[in-house]
Amino acid sequence: MAWIRHSPRVDLAAFVPLAALLVVAAADVCLPDGGSVLGLLIAVPVLAGLRPSSGRFVAATGVATLATAGVLGVPALGDDAVRFAALAGGVLGTTAMMAVATRRRERSDHAQADLRAITDTMRRAVMRPAPHRTGGVRTRVRYLADAAEAGLGGDLYAVMETAYGVRVIVGDVRGKGLDAVEQSADVLGAFRELAHNEPTLTGMALRLDGFLARRADAEDFVTALLLQIPPDAPAELLNCGHPPPLLLSLDGAATFVDALPPAPPLGLVALAGDPCPTGRLPLPSGGGHLLLYTDGVTESRDRSGRFYPLAERAAALVHPDPDVLLDALQADLQSHAGGRLQDDAALLVLNLDPVPPPRQPSDPRPRRGDRAHEPADGC
Repeated sequence: MAWIRHSPRVDLAAFVPLAALLVVAAADVCLPDGGSVLGLLIAVPVLAGLRPSSGRFVAATGVATLATAGVLGVPALGDDAVRFAALAGGVLGTTAMMAVATRRRERSDHAQADLRAITDTMRRAVMRPAPHRTGGVRTRVRYLADAAEAGLGGDLYAVMETAYGVRVIVGDVRGKGLDAVEQSADVLGAFRELAHNEPTLTGMALRLDGFLARRADAEDFVTALLLQIPPDAPAELLNCGHPPPLLLSLDGAATFVDALPPAPPLGLVALAGDPCPTGRLPLPSGGGHLLLYTDGVTESRDRSGRFYPLAERAAALVHPDPDVLLDALQADLQSHAGGRLQDDAALLVLNLDPVPPPRQPSDPRPRRGDRAHEPADGC
């Protein structure tokens, strides 16, 4: 029965106008002499236009409806040409209006699809795809765009290998639309430059703050996490008003890394006079994950207004493979939000490559019983 499993999916909604046409025709035939329900045929093209369909489908439905009205209407209405003309005119008028509306909807859908493709290209140009492996850090990312904003938002992330180790930024620009995309691009450009030249995370945060304070409006700011993972030193974290990372272990434990108080968001640090302290960043071991995210994840609501319980759900969905974990979280988050997120959301998982044990130097001296190093007989 493989042909059933691989058969094309049938759109049952396409049969609704046909079913309505048959019902009206059957009812009109079954009525006693003098009774008629042919006036209901005007609703058939409306049903065809209400579903996601093409203008050709609506026009074809209108032609079929008009033909049915002609076959049944002429004998039923007899010499009452005015009633038949009114019925035919109603069917034609309804078909024309629904065909025009359907055509406009098709054009709007195509324009929205083009806009989404353009904005997705813009977002990819601003946020380059995170490398799967940077230094000793493996990275996986999922970006979920808010459908209402056509994929334009201010969530940002970048992972870079520098002389100071692997450096990571995850942030969220206040606002949406083109202004947020522009500011996100500016922040990422500044981060990519500073990551190679600024030796400390605090210095990076202060310089990013000064950059934003000079270019942005007084009310604009960016929440951000800055991470530094050196190859031979403890990892560091600096939190500028962003939701804390989530440390996941494979046994189902989930812990927020919020040991230090967050600094103000970038763009407001100088106003608050905060020194932007850094803290120790615990890294997962034994196959665990460090999950970074934006507030579009934790502030996503279900129909009852309940926020998405990230720690609880991530602990329940944890998996050794970060791709499997992110796919499960993405599906679970979209299900929680009813298939439509209220804001952009980014999920980023970091894993450390396991450090291989140091190789023991080989002993060139032959061992007792090792015949491979014993002289052959007669030598």
